[in-house]
Parts: sequence; C-alpha cells; structure tokens
Amino acid sequence: MLIAFTNCSTSKLVNEWKDSETETFSANKVLVVGMTADKQLRRTFETELAQELEKNDMIAVRSIDFFESSFNNAKQSEVDLNMLEQKLLGKGFDAILLSKITGQYSKVTVVQAYRSFAKPYQSFRDYYYSNQHIYQREQSENYKVYTSETSLFCICLEKERELLWRGQIDIPAPNTATRGISDFIKTLIKSLKEEQILINLE
Repeated sequence: MLIAFTNCSTSKLVNEWKDSETETFSANKVLVVGMTADKQLRRTFETELAQELEKNDMIAVRSIDFFESSFNNAKQSEVDLNMLEQKLLGKGFDAILLSKITGQYSKVTVVQAYRSFAKPYQSFRDYYYSNQHIYQREQSENYKVYTSETSLFCICLEKERELLWRGQIDIPAPNTATRGISDFIKTLIKSLKEEQILINLE
C-alpha cells in the first residue's frame, strides 16, 4: 500500500455495489480503518479521511486511536469481533469504513498516437517532421495502476455488521504519498455522496 501512494493521474471509481434495500444511509459516528501494516501510512490515510468525513458533519475516529496496539497483531475470532461490535455500539458508532489495496496491474498507452491529433498541420513536411521521432524509439510507455477496495458496514442494533456499500477505486501510481491519498479520498467522498450513503444528507 505504501508503494501505491508514492509514485500521476487521477483515481477513479471502476466498480461498486450497494445494498438494494438501502436507499440512503447517514452516519453520526464512523470508525475509519486503513488496512495496512505500515503504521505511518495508516496514520496519514486515516487522519485525512477522518478530517474529510468530519467536514460532512459526522464524528470520525481513526482505528489507530481506537484499537489497542495488540489488536492487529493477532487473528481475531468471531467471539472477539462480536465483542468489538458491542464495544462500538456502546460508544455510539453506527458505521465502519475499511479501505485496502487489493492488487496492481500495468497499463500501456501509446505515447504519440493522439498527442498532436488536433494540431492544424499545413503540409506533409510539417506533419512528418514533427512525428519522425516515432521511428527512433518505443511508441508506448507503461505505468502502474493500483486497485483498492473500500467497504462500508453498518453497526446497528437490528443489523449484524451488514455490508451497505463496496467500491473499487483504481489509483494510477502518484508522485507522492500525500497526493495519492488526497486523490483517492476525493474520489471516495464523491462516490459516497452520489450514492447518498454514509455522508449526512441535507
């Protein structure tokens, strides 16, 4: 996940699922979970996402603050998770938002194919002269795209960790961690608003 946020394009939602029985859902208090072993990256990600959610009139708590340090060091049983759910309910949470990097793939693009398509060339000479470099080098370039998955679970008395929404966001490798995280969160918040889910509705 650290690599995904350290190398330049805009992230985008490529796939999503929403519970058909949930037309709208707004949360008052949400636990933000960045699933990565890198503690610094996790802290940075959860901090920025929590701040964006708080701008939309809800209480957002970072998992790095909520979980005990030992929680992520061992596998949790069903009993442990049930106890955690009860603890969340007792502290007023009604949603959990989890994000993780699920994989990566390489994308190939033709460098010059359309770069100068709209230029008003006046002659064969001008056109050929500006494109002759194609004969001297590769015409394609590769760049990495990271796939992420974000899941929203309702923590409600009448529902048992029910999945309300899940989205896949592709992240072209950014130049910096900060830029990558900000770009991802912008896409995520926009998607949640469009689906009228999690974000408090006016």
